[in-house]
Amino acid sequence: MDEKDYLYYFWQNNNEEWLKEFAYLAKDKKLKGLTVGGLTDNKKLINLADFNLEELMCAQDIIKCKFGSPSGRYHKFNEDYSSYNLKHLVEELLNKITHGRINNISNGTLILAMHHCGFSFQRIPGTPNCYFNVPKKCYKRMEDALKGV
Repeated sequence: MDEKDYLYYFWQNNNEEWLKEFAYLAKDKKLKGLTVGGLTDNKKLINLADFNLEELMCAQDIIKCKFGSPSGRYHKFNEDYSSYNLKHLVEELLNKITHGRINNISNGTLILAMHHCGFSFQRIPGTPNCYFNVPKKCYKRMEDALKGV
Protein backbone atom coordinates (compact mmCIF):
# COMPACT_ATOMS: atom_id res chain seq x y z
CA MET A 1 0.00 0.00 0.00
CA ASP A 2 1.51 3.34 -0.90
CA GLU A 3 1.69 6.27 1.53
CA LYS A 4 -1.21 8.13 -0.08
CA ASP A 5 -3.60 5.25 0.64
CA TYR A 6 -2.58 4.77 4.27
CA LEU A 7 -5.00 7.19 5.94
CA TYR A 8 -7.73 6.46 3.41
CA TYR A 9 -7.61 2.82 4.47
CA PHE A 10 -7.74 3.73 8.13
CA TRP A 11 -10.75 6.00 7.84
CA GLN A 12 -12.75 3.46 5.84
CA ASN A 13 -12.95 1.28 8.93
CA ASN A 14 -15.55 1.42 11.67
CA ASN A 15 -14.21 2.96 14.90
CA GLU A 16 -16.46 0.70 16.96
CA GLU A 17 -14.84 -2.35 15.36
CA TRP A 18 -11.38 -0.98 16.19
CA LEU A 19 -12.47 -0.35 19.79
CA LYS A 20 -13.66 -3.95 20.09
CA GLU A 21 -10.15 -5.07 19.15
CA PHE A 22 -8.70 -3.13 22.09
CA ALA A 23 -11.51 -3.76 24.62
CA TYR A 24 -9.67 -6.56 26.43
CA LEU A 25 -6.92 -4.09 27.42
CA ALA A 26 -9.31 -2.21 29.71
CA LYS A 27 -9.25 -5.25 32.04
CA ASP A 28 -5.54 -6.03 31.76
CA LYS A 29 -4.01 -5.76 35.24
CA LYS A 30 -0.49 -5.28 33.78
CA LEU A 31 -1.68 -1.89 32.51
CA LYS A 32 -2.85 -0.56 35.90
CA GLY A 33 -1.82 3.04 36.22
CA LEU A 34 -1.27 3.58 32.49
CA THR A 35 -2.49 6.99 31.36
CA VAL A 36 -1.99 8.93 28.15
CA GLY A 37 1.14 10.44 29.72
CA GLY A 38 2.64 7.08 30.58
CA LEU A 39 2.90 4.85 33.62
CA THR A 40 1.87 6.10 37.06
CA ASP A 41 1.64 4.60 40.54
CA ASN A 42 -2.15 4.75 40.29
CA LYS A 43 -3.82 1.37 40.72
CA LYS A 44 -6.76 2.06 38.40
CA LEU A 45 -7.29 0.11 35.20
CA ILE A 46 -6.84 2.13 32.01
CA ASN A 47 -9.66 4.07 30.43
CA LEU A 48 -9.47 3.44 26.68
CA ALA A 49 -11.65 6.47 26.01
CA ASP A 50 -8.73 8.68 27.13
CA PHE A 51 -6.56 7.49 24.22
CA ASN A 52 -6.61 8.79 20.66
CA LEU A 53 -7.72 5.82 18.56
CA GLU A 54 -6.11 7.06 15.35
CA GLU A 55 -2.73 7.50 17.05
CA LEU A 56 -3.05 4.08 18.69
CA MET A 57 -3.87 2.29 15.44
CA CYS A 58 -1.15 4.06 13.49
CA ALA A 59 1.48 3.44 16.19
CA GLN A 60 0.48 -0.22 16.22
CA ASP A 61 0.93 -0.40 12.43
CA ILE A 62 4.44 1.07 12.63
CA ILE A 63 5.39 -1.35 15.41
CA LYS A 64 4.09 -4.36 13.50
CA CYS A 65 5.85 -3.29 10.30
CA LYS A 66 9.23 -2.47 11.86
CA PHE A 67 9.39 -4.87 14.83
CA GLY A 68 7.19 -7.72 13.66
CA SER A 69 5.74 -9.97 16.33
CA PRO A 70 7.67 -10.77 19.47
CA SER A 71 9.13 -14.21 18.96
CA GLY A 72 8.95 -15.14 22.61
CA ARG A 73 12.67 -15.86 22.50
CA TYR A 74 13.85 -12.35 23.39
CA HIS A 75 13.27 -11.86 27.10
CA LYS A 76 15.86 -9.18 27.85
CA PHE A 77 14.62 -5.63 28.28
CA ASN A 78 16.55 -3.24 26.06
CA GLU A 79 17.70 -0.42 28.32
CA ASP A 80 19.16 1.58 25.43
CA TYR A 81 15.69 2.77 24.42
CA SER A 82 12.90 3.84 26.77
CA SER A 83 9.28 4.14 25.76
CA TYR A 84 9.91 7.87 25.45
CA ASN A 85 12.77 7.30 22.97
CA LEU A 86 10.68 4.85 20.96
CA LYS A 87 7.73 7.26 20.96
CA HIS A 88 9.91 9.78 19.10
CA LEU A 89 11.03 7.22 16.51
CA VAL A 90 7.42 6.19 15.86
CA GLU A 91 6.36 9.86 15.62
CA GLU A 92 9.03 10.58 13.03
CA LEU A 93 7.96 7.63 10.91
CA LEU A 94 4.28 8.54 11.19
CA ASN A 95 5.08 12.14 10.26
CA LYS A 96 6.85 10.86 7.15
CA ILE A 97 4.16 8.32 6.18
CA THR A 98 1.18 10.59 6.84
CA HIS A 99 2.83 13.66 5.29
CA GLY A 100 2.70 15.57 8.56
CA ARG A 101 -0.86 14.72 9.51
CA ILE A 102 0.23 12.61 12.51
CA ASN A 103 3.39 13.97 14.06
CA ASN A 104 2.75 13.31 17.73
CA ILE A 105 1.71 10.35 19.84
CA SER A 106 1.65 10.15 23.60
CA ASN A 107 3.98 8.02 25.68
CA GLY A 108 0.99 6.11 27.05
CA THR A 109 -0.31 5.44 23.54
CA LEU A 110 3.06 4.01 22.54
CA ILE A 111 3.13 1.75 25.62
CA LEU A 112 -0.43 0.59 24.95
CA ALA A 113 0.34 -0.13 21.28
CA MET A 114 3.49 -2.09 22.17
CA HIS A 115 1.61 -4.13 24.77
CA HIS A 116 -1.22 -4.80 22.32
CA CYS A 117 1.35 -6.04 19.77
CA GLY A 118 2.58 -8.58 22.34
CA PHE A 119 5.69 -6.94 23.73
CA SER A 120 6.46 -7.03 27.44
CA PHE A 121 7.49 -3.95 29.34
CA GLN A 122 9.43 -3.18 32.49
CA ARG A 123 8.67 0.04 34.34
CA ILE A 124 11.47 2.53 34.94
CA PRO A 125 10.98 3.50 38.61
CA GLY A 126 10.11 7.13 39.27
CA THR A 127 9.28 7.87 35.63
CA PRO A 128 6.29 7.43 33.32
CA ASN A 129 8.53 5.38 30.99
CA CYS A 130 9.42 1.73 30.52
CA TYR A 131 11.72 -0.61 28.59
CA PHE A 132 10.53 -3.25 26.14
CA ASN A 133 11.79 -6.72 25.21
CA VAL A 134 12.92 -5.60 21.76
CA PRO A 135 16.32 -6.49 20.29
CA LYS A 136 18.60 -3.63 19.30
CA LYS A 137 18.47 -4.73 15.63
CA CYS A 138 14.75 -3.86 15.55
CA TYR A 139 15.42 -0.31 16.69
CA LYS A 140 18.19 -0.11 14.10
CA ARG A 141 15.71 -1.18 11.39
CA MET A 142 13.41 1.66 12.45
CA GLU A 143 16.25 4.20 12.50
CA ASP A 144 17.33 3.04 9.02
CA ALA A 145 13.78 3.52 7.73
CA LEU A 146 13.92 7.13 8.91
CA LYS A 147 17.21 7.68 7.10
CA GLY A 148 15.77 6.13 3.95
CA VAL A 149 18.24 3.24 4.00
